[in-house]
Amino acid sequence: MTGMADRRLRGLGAFKQAGGLLLALSLGGLATACTREPAAPELRAQATSPQAASRRTAEEQGMRTLIARLTAVEGLEHVLTRLRDSCARPTKHSIFENNPPRNALECRMDADVYFGVQADITDVVARIGAARIAPWEPQADQAIAYALDYQRAHGRHPDGTLMSAPRLQAPGVRIEWDQPDPLPQQVEEPLPCFPAKDPIYERCSITPHTPTSVATARSRYGRVLALHLTSSAYPGYYFTVPRKK
Repeated sequence: MTGMADRRLRGLGAFKQAGGLLLALSLGGLATACTREPAAPELRAQATSPQAASRRTAEEQGMRTLIARLTAVEGLEHVLTRLRDSCARPTKHSIFENNPPRNALECRMDADVYFGVQADITDVVARIGAARIAPWEPQADQAIAYALDYQRAHGRHPDGTLMSAPRLQAPGVRIEWDQPDPLPQQVEEPLPCFPAKDPIYERCSITPHTPTSVATARSRYGRVLALHLTSSAYPGYYFTVPRKK
């Protein structure tokens, strides 16, 4: 019995020693990874470099072009635009991840644009389709046709079952609008421009400076339509800085 107990104690000691070694190696790897992290001023210089500024300008111009196309659709009245542009370190999901993120810095841009619907929504959707604002998925003609069918049928199939709410979407582009029936769905208010914690680079603007709220626009027009834009380049960043190995 004494010999068996000794063997158990020796086995337990070896297990603890191996576990301690693995933990030390893991922490050592984490410490090494941390020492390779670029400092915030270095990343900020990258985020404001001429190359980043050029891509930032091109990204915003592309978004502004899409916004202008939708604004020109008859029956829509612009209410407000919220545009956010930010550069940050990649999000770390766990301190125990062995592989560090591919990038040291990632920049992305998004815009939320709200319109009051002044005309019949069926007519407006048809005009959006004719304006060729984006290559709607799965196919543009099918996406527009389904949205029109939904509006004309008030959201129900011939047998009375509910249809899925329509949504026009393409890479980096999504359009949605209030649906009063059969199941009420409303476009949500935009998020305010909260300052980020320790941002590398960030700008956020809402125009006009004293915008009408979405709820006020809904009471005025009866229905609200929203355009949501994100950086179209996969996986959603218009500028990245690869991590140095």
